Amino acid sequence: MNFVTQSCAVKWTDAIQYGSVTKASNIESVNIEIRNKLIVVPITIQGKEYRFLFDTGAPLSISEELQENTNFKTLSKGNIVDSDYNRKKVKWVQVDSINIGNVSFKNQTAFVGDFDANPIMSCLGIDGIIGSNLIRQYNWTIDQEKHSLSLSSKIGTDTRKESFVLPFKTDNQYNIYLDINIGKSSIKNVLVDYGSNGSIALSNEIFNILQENNIVNKTFIEKGINQSGIIGKPVELNRQVSYSDSVRINNLSVKNVMLRTGKTVSLGNDFLSRFKLTIDWNNKNLYLIKLCKETDKAVTAGFRIGYKLEKGIYVQSVMEKSDAYNKGVRPNMEVVKIDSLDFKNGSEFCDYVDHRLKNQIFLELINSKGKTIKYQIEKTILKKTNTINGYK
Repeated sequence: MNFVTQSCAVKWTDAIQYGSVTKASNIESVNIEIRNKLIVVPITIQGKEYRFLFDTGAPLSISEELQENTNFKTLSKGNIVDSDYNRKKVKWVQVDSINIGNVSFKNQTAFVGDFDANPIMSCLGIDGIIGSNLIRQYNWTIDQEKHSLSLSSKIGTDTRKESFVLPFKTDNQYNIYLDINIGKSSIKNVLVDYGSNGSIALSNEIFNILQENNIVNKTFIEKGINQSGIIGKPVELNRQVSYSDSVRINNLSVKNVMLRTGKTVSLGNDFLSRFKLTIDWNNKNLYLIKLCKETDKAVTAGFRIGYKLEKGIYVQSVMEKSDAYNKGVRPNMEVVKIDSLDFKNGSEFCDYVDHRLKNQIFLELINSKGKTIKYQIEKTILKKTNTINGYK
């Protein structure tokens, strides 16, 4: 979840440097929840437990409700710009103390956000974001296979020996950036974004270069509406999607990776979850160990579902050439049923967020003319891009 920040009164570049941490003598580990390919972490503020999203692509944040209950000191007022490039005025406050296990983070700067504005984030039921300005104060190991998040002041020798070592760069928001290769093309400054549940997002310019060099040549077009930013305002979507076996980070080769165009250039958690990953802030290195996790085959349902108060549950976007598209599923159709979920008789959008689509999908939709149509569709196999001019 990539953010750009602007503020007045206290400069953001100063405020984001606030804070300290009381370091534990040993490694501190907490259990995490993986929901909708995102990481939710238990934290404690003023003796009460809350659920925060782990997000290396955003600053620390607390919900409006949490701020009402705690009344933390306001440092500044300014704007945030979310991953969909929507802009909103927010307050920046000083959070006195946040505990993750026995590790205590003091006097941290956070913006106050509305986590109900985006329907998917609302379904996560989070109270805030563990963001980059807090994350940079410690070393972290994210092991999604074991549902574990560990904090340590030093990186162990075993981790260094067993891992692929990748140097990273940062900016004044403490975002983490890597250089990766797709085929023989080098992609610079790719954001490591645990707050995105996508795979690899590329700008249109980069994607076009990959196509011109015949590194990407099997593409699909997804059209409709996107609503991925924290501000929750829907924006028009028209992006290209492809799968590749030629993604490399240094000498680490990764197969069956979805590439898609977007407004950011980033690695999301659908990609990052393939690794046990350690962030070493002391030396600005990432340590990656491949997990045994089975990756999804290059298949798609061919559509995405969204929610808006004024129109209910609806088809947000459809991928051209998919079975869903070929059988007539289109953006803005109202969703009545999907598999066993019946939205006219008790099922809610959050039930869909937790629903795992199988290869055969039943849909009941209402089109723009008010006609109810039933569909039996299959997930579509996306042919992988040619790797002759890349590295397998």
